[in-house]
Amino acid sequence: MTYSGIEKRRFAQLLEWGADDDELRRFFAETRLQLIQRGAKVQNPPHGKPARIRMLAQGLPQATDRVVQKWFGEHLKMLDPKSVDELLADLRLYEEAGESPPEDEAKRLARSCLVHLFSTDPPSDLLSFLRPAQAGGAVDPPEAKEAPMPTPNGQSFDTLSEELGRAIVALAEGRDPDEFLSSLPPSTAAFVAGVQAVRNARYEDVQIAIEALDHQQAVRSLLAEYATRKASARSSGEARGLQMLSFAHPGEAFAFDIDRDEVLAVCTRDFPETTVFLHPSAIRAADGPWIDLSDNEYRKKLFYSSGDLIAFSGGRDIPRQPKRGEIGIWRVAENEGSNPGHRTNFHISSDKTLVYEVRDVPFDSSNHDAVREYIKHAVGEGRTSVTPLLFLLRDQLIVGSPAGKDLTRDEGFDAGLPSWHALTAFRLEGRAFVPGPLPPSGIYECEALASSLRKLFAGEYWGTDKPTKALTRKLQDLIASGAPKLSSERAARLRAELTTIDEHEGAMSALLDEVMRDPRIGVRVDKLVEAKVDLLVAQKEKLHKSVQQLEQKQAELLETRRQAEREQKAIAPAIAKAIRAAFDRARADALGTLGEVVVFKTLIDELVEQPAPPVGTIPPPSRPADPREGTSIVRSAAGAGQPIVETLRALGVTPKAARAIAAVGTMARECGLMLIVDGLAGSVAAEAWLSEGDKSGTVLECGFGETDDRAIRAVLGDAPVALAILDANFSPFDVYARPLVDAVLRRMAGIHDRSFKARVLLSMAEGAAALPLPTVAESLSLRVYLDHIPVFLQEGEAEAWIEEIEDMEEPVEWFAKLWKPAKTKVLNYLRSLPVEEVAIILAALEVAQSSGKRP
Repeated sequence: MTYSGIEKRRFAQLLEWGADDDELRRFFAETRLQLIQRGAKVQNPPHGKPARIRMLAQGLPQATDRVVQKWFGEHLKMLDPKSVDELLADLRLYEEAGESPPEDEAKRLARSCLVHLFSTDPPSDLLSFLRPAQAGGAVDPPEAKEAPMPTPNGQSFDTLSEELGRAIVALAEGRDPDEFLSSLPPSTAAFVAGVQAVRNARYEDVQIAIEALDHQQAVRSLLAEYATRKASARSSGEARGLQMLSFAHPGEAFAFDIDRDEVLAVCTRDFPETTVFLHPSAIRAADGPWIDLSDNEYRKKLFYSSGDLIAFSGGRDIPRQPKRGEIGIWRVAENEGSNPGHRTNFHISSDKTLVYEVRDVPFDSSNHDAVREYIKHAVGEGRTSVTPLLFLLRDQLIVGSPAGKDLTRDEGFDAGLPSWHALTAFRLEGRAFVPGPLPPSGIYECEALASSLRKLFAGEYWGTDKPTKALTRKLQDLIASGAPKLSSERAARLRAELTTIDEHEGAMSALLDEVMRDPRIGVRVDKLVEAKVDLLVAQKEKLHKSVQQLEQKQAELLETRRQAEREQKAIAPAIAKAIRAAFDRARADALGTLGEVVVFKTLIDELVEQPAPPVGTIPPPSRPADPREGTSIVRSAAGAGQPIVETLRALGVTPKAARAIAAVGTMARECGLMLIVDGLAGSVAAEAWLSEGDKSGTVLECGFGETDDRAIRAVLGDAPVALAILDANFSPFDVYARPLVDAVLRRMAGIHDRSFKARVLLSMAEGAAALPLPTVAESLSLRVYLDHIPVFLQEGEAEAWIEEIEDMEEPVEWFAKLWKPAKTKVLNYLRSLPVEEVAIILAALEVAQSSGKRP
């Protein structure tokens, strides 16, 4: 039975991609006794990653699940695993497409999955997906087979098995023989694994191997004596390969020196630029030791209160912000004005010290061409990686990348690669890293033969001769003389290649002549030539069609241009004709007006000559009406008091967006600001807002070209509970509504008359007649937009916005427009709300900023 009933094939895939072989080895070494007590057959632990995965996926009884969960839950870590929902979405996407994810993505998905599986409460959705009921017709991995034991009637005891031979060669070359041990007899496998453990100073594995050889005392003593001699020699010998660091747990005596100590951290978020966060993993103390920061409580106590660091943006003296997933070593400093009320109170204060990821190369340093090609492939695959790479060869030599060289091309290896015999390293999330700065390096030569020849031909020692075929012998002598200053290994490789060419060049020419006489070869060559000709003809036809299409397009453009020129020429007479007609109409109107004046004057003169009537017999003439009166209409609001959220939903607004818009309206009312309702049904929503409470407000329908403020003064004189100005931008707002603007300004500043408490709503009109809203009105208003769905923020983003808005050099547009007293009231109001309410308010205001702009 697999762990938690998971389908075997999927569990094996997760372990293959998400767990490091060193983690699997340590699991069996540290839990062997517990597994045996629960019925697992691991008296001889499995060797090699495939055998360990098979044992975990199908060889452990169900009683060991608790041991597996506890060990991996404590030791298999990941800084920012994907959430379960994202993880399931990605896994189903790849499964439905029938594709495998890229290597880096596969490792991230698998490790995130393992982190969730080995948690104290594994997600039920993830378990359901991975169990056989959801796994379709997946095929289980093959069962591990025991190695057959030789018998007297079968294979001879003197026969050396291939696996044992390969294991011995691997030991001799300094490689790990684990992959060859699964097919060997248990005692032989235990002995070979013990020898390798002694070579690598893995003393726990040495002890397990010695215990497995209890029934063979002579071999057991031999291994124990070798371990003792090696331990003694190691104390005075030179180390090779990666020397793994051990992070110490912080004790009471440790004190973090912020001026001298450095922090190893990983960037967990790089967008937006104002919220770039890093997760500290360890401290490199100035006096040498490394301190582990995996304890969340200690880390949060040290870097209160979130335990994270922030990377500020901009500024000449501010370090570069890292990218997500980037790992490095920085010094840190405490933020100015930090206090426990803020989540993040420390920032990186120095340039990054590089940290290098180590990739294994399955070749020895003597196999130059294989090493070069493997590194070219690895660098090409890792172009998107933000972490520089080092490469650990199979014989423990470590090589790096020369500065400014492209290692995806042979030319990048011309100057050799920097190399080290030993470097200190640490493991993080199953990967090996080397902390910088790196010590002085040697040079590892692995350039291509063609590169070596190019350097030889370019040298001054070549003289006036040209490198023709006749000079092969001279080239060999030149290499042997040492003048080109090649390494001995490189010189030997060049001499061997040139000797082969010299010995077989004539034979190769003769062979080619004979081959070309074969009719089958001639037919094949003719077919290849014909195919190439057909390809070129097809390309020619394609180019010809493209030329025809371009010529047709050119003709169409020329015709369009000529048509435009004709229309342009016709415009001038039409304009002149229109101007003449306008002047004729104006002249006629002027004459008509003069005639009306003469008639009017005659009538007045006749009335003046008549005797005055007795007092009281004729009423006094009424005052002519002001033509501006009656342009705007003042009336009571219509509606039945329905909640505004229901009204907004009836107008097509989504439920969550309606709740966000209603929350902005409440904030505008509480802060004393005007609320601008923008959208197709903005006037309907603004009027409905007035009818939401027990008392109905006043509606002013703004007319076109209104410049008199008497209507607004009359409305304000009645002290309405709420006022809605519909189509407020049909007239200049700062002219006809100046008394209202002054009242809101006084209310915001808290001076003079505080009796003005009316809620003010404005609806905006669209079209050619619409005017822009003046800046003073924008500075006293909040705007909502009905026709676009907001992009809602996460609670953490809203909380970061509240903390950092006052420090932003360029805050969001809607907030930047507000009058300073209005900004203060808005911030105080937002800080008094729950963070989830703040998130939806910010989303509604952001969509108004991005979608509701007007000319």
